[in-house]
Amino acid sequence: MTVSAAGRPPGTGAGGVRYLFLLYGDPAGEADLPPEQRRAVVEGHIALGRELAAAGTLRLAEALGDGVRVLRTDGTVTDGPFAETKEQLGSVYVVDCASTDDALALARRMPASPGLTIEIREIQEV
Repeated sequence: MTVSAAGRPPGTGAGGVRYLFLLYGDPAGEADLPPEQRRAVVEGHIALGRELAAAGTLRLAEALGDGVRVLRTDGTVTDGPFAETKEQLGSVYVVDCASTDDALALARRMPASPGLTIEIREIQEV
C-alpha cells in the first residue's frame, strides 16, 4: 500500500491540494452487468466515500444524471455536446491529497466498472 508523506494511505487525511476526479464509463457496459455486479460497484463507491469522509479528505462525491444541457455564449441552449465515444461522464469526486502521486494512488482505489477512465485535475486556488 502506498503511504503519503504524512504516513497515511492516499486519500485518508487532509492534504494540501484539492483534486477533481472525473469518472467516465460505458453506460451500456454497466447496464449489461448482472444486478449483483452493478450493486457491488455502487456499494464500493459508497464505502470509499464514507472512508474518505471519515478521514476528512472528501469534499464532494456525486453521481451525475443523464441529461446534459449546454448554455452557449449567444444564449442558445442545446442538448450535448455528445462525445463521439461510448464513454460518458458518470460521476465526480473532489478530494484533498498531499501530492499528485497521492491523487493517482487514490484514483487507483476507485471501484472498477466497464470502460472506467479517471481524469484527474488539480484544482487551482484563485
